[in-house]
Formats: sequence, structure tokens, C-alpha cells
Amino acid sequence: MWLAGGILLAGAAYGENPEPLDLQLQLARLEHPFVVIEALQLQVHEGQGELQIGSLALLGQRWNRVRLQCGQLDLTPGRWRCHQGRLQLPGQAAIALELEQQGGDWWLRLQPGADEMWRFRYQANGRTQLSLHNASPRLLTTLLPSWRAKALQGRLNGELEGDAHRFKARLSLSQAGYSSPDGRQAAEALQLQFEIQGRRQAQVWQVQGSARWSAGLLYQEPVLLEADNQRLRFAGRVDGRGWKLDEAVLDWPRLGEIEAQGQGSWQALEAGQLRLPDLDLQTLGEVLLRPWLESRGLPRMALSGRGGAALKWQGSGLQQISLEPRGAGLVLDSGRLALEGLSGRLEWQRDQVREGELRLERLALGRLETGAFRVPLRLQGRELALRQALHIPLLETQVVVDHFKFTYLPGPGDWQGRLGLSVQPLALEALTRALDLPTMTGRLSANLPAIHYARGEASLEGDLVIQVFDGNLSCTELRLIDPFGPMPRILADVTARHLDLGQMTQTFSFGQMTGFIDADLRQLEIAQWRPLAFDARIVSSPGSYPRRISQKAVENITALGGGGAMAAVQGSFLRFFQDFGYRRIGLSCRLENGVCHMGGIAGEDRNGGYAIVEGGGIPALTVIGYNRNVDWNELVSRLQAAIRSSAPPVIK
Repeated sequence: MWLAGGILLAGAAYGENPEPLDLQLQLARLEHPFVVIEALQLQVHEGQGELQIGSLALLGQRWNRVRLQCGQLDLTPGRWRCHQGRLQLPGQAAIALELEQQGGDWWLRLQPGADEMWRFRYQANGRTQLSLHNASPRLLTTLLPSWRAKALQGRLNGELEGDAHRFKARLSLSQAGYSSPDGRQAAEALQLQFEIQGRRQAQVWQVQGSARWSAGLLYQEPVLLEADNQRLRFAGRVDGRGWKLDEAVLDWPRLGEIEAQGQGSWQALEAGQLRLPDLDLQTLGEVLLRPWLESRGLPRMALSGRGGAALKWQGSGLQQISLEPRGAGLVLDSGRLALEGLSGRLEWQRDQVREGELRLERLALGRLETGAFRVPLRLQGRELALRQALHIPLLETQVVVDHFKFTYLPGPGDWQGRLGLSVQPLALEALTRALDLPTMTGRLSANLPAIHYARGEASLEGDLVIQVFDGNLSCTELRLIDPFGPMPRILADVTARHLDLGQMTQTFSFGQMTGFIDADLRQLEIAQWRPLAFDARIVSSPGSYPRRISQKAVENITALGGGGAMAAVQGSFLRFFQDFGYRRIGLSCRLENGVCHMGGIAGEDRNGGYAIVEGGGIPALTVIGYNRNVDWNELVSRLQAAIRSSAPPVIK
């Protein structure tokens, strides 16, 4: 410590009948490792004193024009006392205080409020004591303005004592809370208890302690935590160079234990590890994961089962991760995706190849379920791959993932890679029943040698071919954009050839038709399983085959084009026929901005309308459409209602 300045002392007298003391003291600068005072002036007159400080630096903060007034100031040799004192910091309410010094001992009592007290004692031997009674954060926010914006609340009780070689503290915080101005951090009705003690050996402090959270809520956007009698115990060492955490154990009754170790300098973490040996995954999902995922627009999820995990960190970054699910389960988006019985072990190390395996008892997409299967994996650096082909049992056949290799690239692209899979012949009847769709006949098989994923987009190399309704359906230019985001989109071109109208119309209760059709669906775009745009055309397949159409089918086709075919049928002798002959069928729809721009058989526009069915044979019936622009949602809903009720719909 050093000081510079001048001292003026006048009228001092001691003895049995001392005269009133007048004192003036001026210091230019008083410096200590913890406090720096500049432009200090002390005035004493007739038993009262006032201390003015031009600049005070304490705890990393600085104040200008600080005043300390003593209503009664007692000065005797070797001792002085300030009674009925008031400390005035700029912009803050005055704080009542009592200050006393005798020999090398100091006593300080602060009373920021009527029902709270801060008592501080410093002894000449270096021993320090702090006692708190109903202390509010008001004084802390006064001394630490950076905390002021958080609107701290609560009451602090307890004691802290120590010297240069040891210390101990026992504190309790009740009815505590805070909130940040932006509302992203908050706490309410917190009840916390702390115990900590330390002992100095040479230049190192050995520290150990515990904490308990018994009540209240804590919010850190987007996670809301509730007190569950969580207990933390820890032990470690600190010195001037840094710190070392020998052990820390958080006992969270609903979740499980979390163990941590680590060390670092005061600027950075050098090494650490985190162990979670036995976690309740349901609590982990509800409390921590689901709010975080939903805040990013991802679907709702629920976890079940138990599991363990471990992480290791060194100065260069994350070095090792291990995961060990034990009978874990996941339900995503109200059952749209579910898995059960996930077990096994995965381990990743930055500079080594690790192999692992996961076992899954059941995977379900809606009502479509798989049997049990194993996933053999290899992890190396930023790469995740299959060690061998993956066979997934599905509807008495299997899906085979021939290869799978993905790499994590930090940045906007995140993951990129490719996989190849094949679907062995699968009965469409079983598939459509499992998906709760109209029953279809035929078989589905696919060979997809390369599906690429990069920059949030999956694309198909080659064609996806499905055999259905005794014809073939192929999908090209297939792309899935942002598949794991809040609004995935599908882009594709679809071509169908020689589809059996008899099977189709019977499957969808559209009314009976015989014959075959070809279809082209270009520039298809789907978001949230709803079409946004496409350019579609349906025409009769070339060739010679029976071509008949029932009255019910005419009703539903009329609904598409808004024609008056059924009125013509019901008002003539044609009403006595159950079906009619036709020569050609043609219908087109170009969907843009929710509107279907419609057309019929090319070159067969008639009196402002367009031919959908061109009559042929005996009796023959031609169906004309007149509505060129139809709202897509209205078209679909009214057509569905017509099919369900077998009544002719009305399209306006």
C-alpha cells in the first residue's frame, strides 16, 4: 500500500477534558490490491465527520464523488468510531452504516434496508468474518452495476469466515429471482443452500463444498427447469495460474447422476470429462431436449428408457464421446415415427477408428412397422459409416441398406454423404393396408444405388420404379430439401405407363372404368405432404382394349371439369344404360398458387369447353368440362366427398 498527499490537523487535544477536535485530511491517492482511492478529503468538526472521495475503484467498478457522513464521530488514541453513518454513492439511495477501528481490528455494519444487516469484521491477525441477515441483492447491484439489469430479488442469510490459510462459508438464498431485460433468462422463488470450505497449502487452495436446490423455477431460453431437490458436491484446487476440479457430482433425482472433472487456466478450459452413467431418458427428453428442438421448429418428441453417456474434452476440442442406450425408445410427432428397444454401445474418438453396434426391436412409420434388426457402425474422425449391409425386415420382405457413409463438415453444410438401398419385392396390398390407404394390388420393388445428401438436400441418382395396377410408375429427378427441418419439400418428375383403369377405379371407389392410361407429372413440388405445384396430364394408353365407363365414373369426372354430362344423361334415354363406350380420355392440371388450370384431350376444345372423355361405341357419351380454373383444395375436398357419398358434387 502507498499513499501520497497532505495532512492538515488542527485543534487536537486529548486528556480528561478534551476539547472538540477539528481535523482536515487530504490524500491524493491511496492504493491497495483491492481498492484504489483518489482525491480523498476528511473533515471533522464538533464530533461530526464527512469523508469525500473523488474516485473510488472497488471490485472492478469505479464511482466518482462518493460521500461518507458520520452523525457522531469518536476519535480517541488508537481508536475511532463512526456512528449514525450514511454512505452515498452517486445515483443510489443512501446506506446506513456503523464503522469502528481499534488497533488493527475493523468492524463494519451496513443496513441497506430496515430488516437486513451486513456485518463485517477484519482482525489484525488477518481473520475476516462476514455475517448476513435477510440481506437483499440491492447492495450487490449497487457494488456491481453490471448485475443491475437482471432485477435481482431474494434474501441471503449465512456466515463466511477465514484468513490467509483457511475459510468456510454457509449461506442460504430464499425467494430469489431475476429476469433479463430481453426475457430470455429468469428465475422465480428459488431456494438454495451452499456450504464451502477451503485450506491453503503453499500457494494452492484446496476447496470443497456442496449446494442444494430445494424450490423454485429457472428459465434459460428455451429450457424451463424446476427444483427437484438437486444436490451438488464438489472438490478441487485453485491457485494464481488456474483451477482443477477433482470431482463434481450432481444428483438429480428424476434424471440421474452427472459426474464431472476438469482443469484449466482462468481464461480457458484445458481438459475435462463428463459422465452420465444412468439417465432417465424420459426426463432428459421432457426437460432438456424437447424444448430445445421445438424452439428450432422441429417436431415434438418423447424419449423413454434409460441410457448412459460420457464426453472427454481437451484444449484442442472434443476428444471422445460414448453412448449406451438401454431399452431406449423415441416417439416423434405424435406417433408418426417411433422406435422401441434401442440398445447397444457407440464410441467415437477424434484420432482413432471405433466400431459399435445398435440393436432395435421395432421401428414404425405410422402403422408401417419393421421387425428387429442390428445396425453395425464404424466411426472415424468426422465420418459415420456402416460396417456391413443393413437388413431391415418389413412386411414379409426386407429393405437392404447396401452402404451408408456420412461426414460432418462444420459450417452451413453440416452433414454430407451418400447411401444405397434396395427394396425387395413387396406386396402393395400389405403395404397400403399398413398405411391405411385404399387397397392396391401389385408389387413394389426398388433399387436405389446412390442417394446423395449435401447442404440440407437429398437427391436420387437413378430412377425409382414401382410396379402397380399392372403398369409401371417411375420417379426421376427426386430431391428432398431440408428433410430434417420444419418444412421439408419434395421435388420430382413422375411417369406412369399402362395403368389398369379397372383396378384403379375399383381401388378408389371412383366408379367402374375399363382400359389403360398413361400419366406424366412434371415439376412436382410437395411441402408438408401437400402439393404446391405440378404440371400433370393423363391420356388413354395406345393399343386395342375394351373401353367402358360407368355412370358413377361420369359423375366424378364431371365434378372435375364442372360439365353437365350427368344432366344430359338423366334427361335422355341414356339414363337406362349403366355404362358407356369411349374412344379417348384426356385431362390436364397445372397447379400454381393453389389454383388448378385445367384442360382436356388435346385439340378437342368445344364451344368454350374441353373434352375429358370422347365418346365411342354404343352407346357413346362425351364428357365436356367448362371450368378452366378450379381451387385445388376445394376440388380435392368436394371430389372426396362425392366419392364417399356416391352423390354428384357441385363445383362452382
